Amino acid sequence: MRGLKPAYPLEAGERLRVTWCGHSYFVVEAGGLRVAMDPHDGDSLGLPRCRAQADLVLVSHDHYDHNAVELASGPRTRVVRWREGELSLGGLRVRGVRLSHDDKGGSMFGLVVAYVVEAEGLTLAHLSDVGESSDSAERVGRADIAVVPAGDVTTVSQEEAVRWAVRLGARLVLPAHYWVPGSNVPLDPLDRLLEAWRGRVERVSSNSVTVDAASLPQEPTLLVLEPPREPLRI
Repeated sequence: MRGLKPAYPLEAGERLRVTWCGHSYFVVEAGGLRVAMDPHDGDSLGLPRCRAQADLVLVSHDHYDHNAVELASGPRTRVVRWREGELSLGGLRVRGVRLSHDDKGGSMFGLVVAYVVEAEGLTLAHLSDVGESSDSAERVGRADIAVVPAGDVTTVSQEEAVRWAVRLGARLVLPAHYWVPGSNVPLDPLDRLLEAWRGRVERVSSNSVTVDAASLPQEPTLLVLEPPREPLRI
């Protein structure tokens, strides 16, 4: 797909780089800044470790598979834990929106904060472990890129994850938080989301892509990144 490439050092005209470190751990790079979201420690999940010297670490909630800030931190890293409201860092704008981890107002699994990152003319919404219905999508707002949980069990169903993506108006949808080979987390595999998704599907033979606003697909596209198979250092 035009505008989607394996991530290497950013070149002129390449706007935003998104790297998937497995599960819900994503690293976004734009404007010379690096943001890590929901880092895990690898070992606890049966996944490779991903170390990132991030400028900003965003943690959606205090569960072991989302809060390993030490894996993404350096001496000058700013760490934000489940914070609502707005903040900025350089050319990045971040907004946190509190949502339920389940469909019972958080009484089962608690609450999470979805983070909306705006940079380089693009908006990315990381929905973390959202469990409530997409009726709350207006609170998150529109997004060009949506990271949605795809493994069910402790989050929304795959059908509801698709509805979230649609209501956000996302043109790129990145599945996260699903079972991959080697993982010891009891989640559904990606197949269930693929069955629920009725639109275009693109697979990238890398765990990273670069995107710019001009080359976003016109048709909503489920973009499947390759899960990392060995330890990473970003």
